Amino acid sequence: MKKPPQCFNRALLPALLLTLGSCVDQISTDLPAPPKRLVVNSILTPDSVFRVQVSRVTSTTDASSRLLSSAQVSLLTAGGSTEVLRSQGNGLYASTNQPASSTAYTLTVQANDYPTVSATDTVPAVVPIREAWYSFPTGTDRNHELLGTVVVRFDDPAATENFYEISVYQQSYRAAQQSNGLTLDARGNAAIVAEDESELNPKSLVFSDKLFNGRSFELRASFLTGGYSSSSTNGQPPVLTITADINLVLRSVSRAYYQYRKSWTRHLYNQGVKDEGYGYDLTQLLFLGDPTAMYSNVGGGYGVVAGYAKQSLILPLR
Repeated sequence: MKKPPQCFNRALLPALLLTLGSCVDQISTDLPAPPKRLVVNSILTPDSVFRVQVSRVTSTTDASSRLLSSAQVSLLTAGGSTEVLRSQGNGLYASTNQPASSTAYTLTVQANDYPTVSATDTVPAVVPIREAWYSFPTGTDRNHELLGTVVVRFDDPAATENFYEISVYQQSYRAAQQSNGLTLDARGNAAIVAEDESELNPKSLVFSDKLFNGRSFELRASFLTGGYSSSSTNGQPPVLTITADINLVLRSVSRAYYQYRKSWTRHLYNQGVKDEGYGYDLTQLLFLGDPTAMYSNVGGGYGVVAGYAKQSLILPLR
């Protein structure tokens, strides 16, 4: 696969780093102690049991573990029943039960010397895929590489505000246990354009039903495949075939998941990990963006407790 010309001369990088380093002075100062806050993270999905990770905010000079395995993690359902999750070690806590769709759950975490924190979220119901497929090839990108097109259709439930995430991946032809996420270009879709994230190079499409509430939705998005082959039989014109299955995942996500995923996308971009399929942009690694706050629905602490339900399938070729 062709690679575009690099505008940044990598040979100049060591010299530039040395120049920047010569302008740095070391100073000694007493940094303020970090806040006494717990960090709680959990993804609620009907496909898995309840799992929660508990850690704490630490300073850069604190060599002890951030993970807390002696906390008390309680799970409260909307019906009023309470379950205490068991510690699995390394800050992980788990239940033998699985979340149910359309049910609200509240996680409460207590630990010695830390304020108690809690978070509530609901697992949305699955929104079925009505039909989906891909076509290849359907065009070329700016570097004359062949593109394919993914099409997916589903019916949005009426009278409720819904949020979605669509991702596409291809099983790696290098290793059977690995998969390659494919970046989707859906700039022709009004619901996606309204989210205004294309310049952040998101790894999946996360959007609301604001522009199609209660109606059918169709997404057409182009993608650059991880590999394809050409074959010809009986003197016929060559046929181009993608070398691995194209898999699509449609997630119906909670508002908390939607808001966290949005902040996470911007955070990754500002870290300088924008990857356009041709490796990291070294100029961006040198000149990172301003820090952005990560979304959290954990009252009194940090982290996120968010739910989703999903449907996945291998796309047929049309």
